[in-house]
Amino acid sequence: MSTISSQLLVTSSSLTEDFYKTFLHQEASDKQQVLVGRISVCLVALVAVYFAYDRNSTILTLVSNAWAGFGAAFGPVIIGSLYWKKMTRNAALAGMITGATTVLLWIYLPFTINGQSLSSVMYEIVPGFILCSLVIYIVSIMSPQEDSAILAQHDEMLTHHQ
Repeated sequence: MSTISSQLLVTSSSLTEDFYKTFLHQEASDKQQVLVGRISVCLVALVAVYFAYDRNSTILTLVSNAWAGFGAAFGPVIIGSLYWKKMTRNAALAGMITGATTVLLWIYLPFTINGQSLSSVMYEIVPGFILCSLVIYIVSIMSPQEDSAILAQHDEMLTHHQ
């Protein structure tokens, strides 16, 4: 119970601060943020209940799927932002969407290979990580990083850690 309550709180605060306040309503009052947080908890809880009703799914499978989604969506973005100064904001966003979508499709599409689901053949983080990395590279090349402050900060960081 403590784990689920912690996860609900983290999800609520993340959706409220990182999504709602950043992208939708930057001047949101505390009262509005609390309401959005409560709605977020309800929505996440409903999704969790939906997944819990699947008798074929196990906690291990759900956790494995979640880690695959996080790893495929954020792994290449973190690595790219640390080691490649040409990575752009748009590339990071496109990569996250691609990685997460790939994992979801890999898990839920009804394709089989020799009678086995795609997830049984290969862990979904692998194609998600690869496609996310490719999209980051392609989008970054197509729309180069032009912010000199970001480039300078990246160069400074590299000199301090070499």
